[in-house]
Amino acid sequence: MSVRTFQEGDEVQIISLKKMGVIQTPLGGERYRVAIGSLSIACSAHDLVLHEGPRPRSGTTQHRSLPPSSSRPPQSLDLHGLTVEEAVRKLDAWLDSVILSDLSHVKVIHGLGTGRVQRAVHQRLQIFKAVKRFALNQSNPGETDVYL
Repeated sequence: MSVRTFQEGDEVQIISLKKMGVIQTPLGGERYRVAIGSLSIACSAHDLVLHEGPRPRSGTTQHRSLPPSSSRPPQSLDLHGLTVEEAVRKLDAWLDSVILSDLSHVKVIHGLGTGRVQRAVHQRLQIFKAVKRFALNQSNPGETDVYL
């Protein structure tokens, strides 16, 4: 089964979030940057469905969302055993869903190890505007507390 390709401006439903958004730009590898209101997230083409309803009139912005989901993302993300690249991908997807939820404090469990995953997590957290601050958990340096 082939994956659908999308173009800038296509209105799509993000299946996992039950939200409507607009394709901003392709990111490559069947991933797209999607605007949901004032937020922008990266999504897999597998998680997107083209909205077949009437197109908004030119010059108007229209943002709709589906009824809220009863499920929320988990309040912690465990990255043990992942490579840096796998951890960053998992962190990005999880943070996208956390930012769209009503959570204000979450934890990223990266462990101690060599510190490479922890450094990568902290570098990624710095670029998310919705992240107000983050810090190593004082009682467990293998965890980072994230405040949204």
